[in-house]
Amino acid sequence: MKFLKSLIPEIVKDYINIILGRNIKLRGKFALWEDALKISSGYNDSVILSKSKISIKKIMNKEAKFERDTVLFYDDDPDIQLIAIIKKLYQNNNIKICDFGGSFGSSYFQNISFLNKDKIEWNIVEQKKIVKYAKKNIRIKKLNFFSNIDNVLKKNIDLIIFSSVIQYLEAPYSILKKITKKKIVNIIISRTPFFNDKDIIKIQIVPKHIYDSSYPVRIFNKKKFLNFMKINGYLVKQKIKVNEKLDRYNYQSFYFKKN
Repeated sequence: MKFLKSLIPEIVKDYINIILGRNIKLRGKFALWEDALKISSGYNDSVILSKSKISIKKIMNKEAKFERDTVLFYDDDPDIQLIAIIKKLYQNNNIKICDFGGSFGSSYFQNISFLNKDKIEWNIVEQKKIVKYAKKNIRIKKLNFFSNIDNVLKKNIDLIIFSSVIQYLEAPYSILKKITKKKIVNIIISRTPFFNDKDIIKIQIVPKHIYDSSYPVRIFNKKKFLNFMKINGYLVKQKIKVNEKLDRYNYQSFYFKKN
């Protein structure tokens, strides 16, 4: 077994490990988001955008199926549980999805071929520079990009997805408060690190083989988070199994439904 492992190139090992959260390291412990941001390169780092552009070009050219955090996947690997939820939602009517922080369409390209795309309008909310590039280079019917979530929330959204993104927002509870006020029926919070202690902020170090960057990340107290959603009218309809970690913290996913 050790001999076989030795034959795997280091870059391939890193690709596998970053998806499983093994090679991602967290450093420090900060009271304020801005303190962590000061000593990290930040999520606006141009290196991330450059690598993301390379990845989406390959996907658009049919050289890869989808990407996650710029890492390319060449075979189908659909999110079965997400697909099941979406299919149930569009059983009787067409639906509108808001994919908050969805990059250039990570979840879209991963799953759309397993869905009836004619029944789905997929709206991605991202940084302005991502949206600007996407509007010029990703022209797919019913796949839209926005830099302002308010413009998406006007659309009577049926489902909002936060796929491994809420932990990278400076004010996650403010964003969630805005969304819950709109009374969107279905919310999915996926691949998010939770634990049983007080919320903490750390710096996430990405392996250099992926891209050389670092940015703040929040580890949520699970009880506090679920209670926040409950107070704002949302109960857990389904706990979605995730076999991944962020350093030593377990990722968890929840499907919330308006009570």
